[in-house]
Amino acid sequence: MALISRKLFPSGPELRVRDVTVSAHDDFQTQRSKLATIMLDAMFQYVGLLDIDGRMLEINRAALDGIGIQMDDIRGKPFWEARWWVISPETQNDLRELIRRAAQGEFVRSDFEVYSQEAGEETIIVDFSLVPIRDSGGNVVFLLPEGRNITEKKRAEAALAQKNDELQASWDLICRQRDELQSLYDRLMVEQKLSERLLLNLLPYPIAERLKARPEIVADSIPEIIADSFPEVTVLFADIVAFTRFSAGMSAEHLVAVLNEIFTEFDTIADRRGLEKIKTIGDAYMAAAGLPEPIIDHAVRAADMALDMIDALSLFNRRTGYNLQMRIGINSGSVVAGVIGKRKFIYDLWGDAVNTASRMESHSLAGRVQVTDATRNLLERSFLFEERGIIAAKGIGAVHTWFLTGRREPISR
Repeated sequence: MALISRKLFPSGPELRVRDVTVSAHDDFQTQRSKLATIMLDAMFQYVGLLDIDGRMLEINRAALDGIGIQMDDIRGKPFWEARWWVISPETQNDLRELIRRAAQGEFVRSDFEVYSQEAGEETIIVDFSLVPIRDSGGNVVFLLPEGRNITEKKRAEAALAQKNDELQASWDLICRQRDELQSLYDRLMVEQKLSERLLLNLLPYPIAERLKARPEIVADSIPEIIADSFPEVTVLFADIVAFTRFSAGMSAEHLVAVLNEIFTEFDTIADRRGLEKIKTIGDAYMAAAGLPEPIIDHAVRAADMALDMIDALSLFNRRTGYNLQMRIGINSGSVVAGVIGKRKFIYDLWGDAVNTASRMESHSLAGRVQVTDATRNLLERSFLFEERGIIAAKGIGAVHTWFLTGRREPISR
């Protein structure tokens, strides 16, 4: 049975490939043997045949031609002494060990770093393997060594690994910067919340929002005055009677602690009743209802707060054993409210209604809440009063006043 078509022999009955002559008259087995030799010799990478002691029996032609040696130069010599590569004594020992294991029937594989003569002392990496070849009885009789130059592959892998390392380093840097940015943002948010809380301790919420919404504001100045007119507001002033005498000989820490406990309770009352705390000066407390957002029942809220303050101070006295009393003054009318100043600015009120409320407090009596006709007229249906009569208010003149004494009972239906 012919294996090779006669079309391959256009110029005669034979063709020659390196040292192999193929004839059109060769029998089937002869053709197979010659084709196997051609195929083996043409393999680009190294392949050969060893005996079980590792001596070289055959090597493919392409490998021999690539390094410029003849088979006769190396046939029968130990594989690890081949002169087409230079390897270290350690690698030689590794090769002998691999040959020993392969001779016992084990497929072995390893990468070696060698100096290739073909490459002119250039270090290359060889992917080397040994395949045991057995006879019909199962005995290992030959070893098939195969070597492939994987230098470019390893270089590509190393370059890829380096690139991955660089990308990982970049990613780690991005993560660190992200975490640092997040930490900075979190600290900024904490600082912003603290600043907003401090601002809200100084200013009513609507005023604070107006200031924050104005980009021209800088840290140490307010370019324009913020001022609003309110035609209907109720102003409350309160003062602790004889507090200077009470605090004589008291330590500064104790004095501040007492005022803080009292005024903190007043702040709670103001929040509950819907008044805006304006300021404290020493032992005096000022609040207003009806601003910065106008409300209809401003006088009712102020009256409720005044009575609650009297009750709160009584509870404080019972709890501490003190005997403090308050004067409270209330007046209703129009005011101007706003923020002035360049540094340490506050929200404050101005107008005759404010001055009159202050005089109602300073001319009141201990434990009493004094109000003007303007406030009483707004409260008459809901609260109880005791007429005091006309007083001479400093800087204002004669003013008809009343003492707020309590709340009316709801009318049952």
